[in-house]
Amino acid sequence: MWYLFTAINTGKLLLLISSGFVFLLGQGWLITGPLLHGSLITKRRNIQPIQEIPLMLTTGLIINYGIILFFQTLDISLIIGSIVSISGLFCWVVSIFKNTPRQFLTQALFFRWIGISFVCLLFLSPILTKPLTAWDARSIWFFHAKMIYYANSIGQFAGWQHPSVSFSHIDYPKLVPAIAAQVANLVGFWNEYIPKASLFFMLVPATIWLFTFARHTFSFGILLLLLPFSFSQWIWNGYLDGYFALYFSLAMLLFGRYIKFSRPIDLISGFSCLFVLLYIKNEGVLALFSGLCAIILINILFRKKIHFSRKLILQRGKYYLAGLVAILPFVLWSIYKQNWNLSNDLEIGIQSWSRIVSRLNDGSYKLVFVMVFKQIEASLIMLGLIYFTSAANKKAFVGESLPALVAAGIFCLGIIIIYLLTPHDLVWHLETSVDRLMLSVNSCIYIASFFILRSLENDQTAYQNLE
Repeated sequence: MWYLFTAINTGKLLLLISSGFVFLLGQGWLITGPLLHGSLITKRRNIQPIQEIPLMLTTGLIINYGIILFFQTLDISLIIGSIVSISGLFCWVVSIFKNTPRQFLTQALFFRWIGISFVCLLFLSPILTKPLTAWDARSIWFFHAKMIYYANSIGQFAGWQHPSVSFSHIDYPKLVPAIAAQVANLVGFWNEYIPKASLFFMLVPATIWLFTFARHTFSFGILLLLLPFSFSQWIWNGYLDGYFALYFSLAMLLFGRYIKFSRPIDLISGFSCLFVLLYIKNEGVLALFSGLCAIILINILFRKKIHFSRKLILQRGKYYLAGLVAILPFVLWSIYKQNWNLSNDLEIGIQSWSRIVSRLNDGSYKLVFVMVFKQIEASLIMLGLIYFTSAANKKAFVGESLPALVAAGIFCLGIIIIYLLTPHDLVWHLETSVDRLMLSVNSCIYIASFFILRSLENDQTAYQNLE
């Protein structure tokens, strides 16, 4: 009878995960509906679900996190979140029935969904079957989730101020821990497996966005191997560095496509990825800054293409509202940290400058540059080979690669500065983190390489609009 018991529990788990996605979609529609279509119900532009759904899911993740932070208690936030989700689902379904999409599922889109399902299922198994064993996963991210679960609250009752947990970087963002705590709360117990379903909720929208670039080309095959398979262990082991790199590079991928087509959904989706980074790790602030710098440069160099961003700044009030919703959880958690005296272990302040000067004087900065370069050397060589091949074929500079290169450069410089000001032992800090932090830089370099390689293929179908 054990197999029957296993089958029942597997069915329950799949039902929980499916319900979770529906829950997020409903919440996300309340923002993405007016943002993409101008209305919750009555209007609907010809935007394919493969472009719309990942934006709804990431928006739902942010809204759900904001609700948890605002109401703090898991039970209350789940009730409020369910009401919000049901309202959004109702509006979404009505909008679909009132405005039947043109060519809802073409053959090309069908195969993309098959590819999405295959990649997601490949990662679902290790996510749910491999326990939490790595230090940061067990002692930071999912330790925070366990604290939230047992306290049934993300507030002070979770014990953030207790001296015994000060080692655990308690100031870190709580998006994934909050989802993991919700999952454990719904199943009624905590173990080292089921709460990892929170990682799957992060993986699916990223995978869908990746497959919106799917074509029968060599470049997409390479892109898929590099994102996320080149750092696959960071997708299932409970660390969040892999997801950070994935969403950061996806933002640059979407911004690159925006340069080509000037489609608002790509710009909105790119910003959505950047906002998600704020709630994955503290480095999200640096990533958002890097992404904004890339957007500003795009506006300067491609004025004729970037007409929508002016409307976003000057004319469209709904974008202000969406931006407010996206940034509100960051503001709430920042207020909580200040009120609860949750400080960052980097001790950033006036004293940081003295540490930077000291490391510049004693030559230890050389170690930082050597260790950082060692991590990105291979991707830079790949980029250089592809670029010089493009130059040898007398191809014009590929503007779509520019956001990724700018963001990678700024983010890398920011990480170097963080290492120079760290109060920890520099060797220890580098050896325990530089490989993970440079995943984001490598991923952006991969994106730049992808755009250049795609231009080399000279495939006219590569940039066609989704049918």
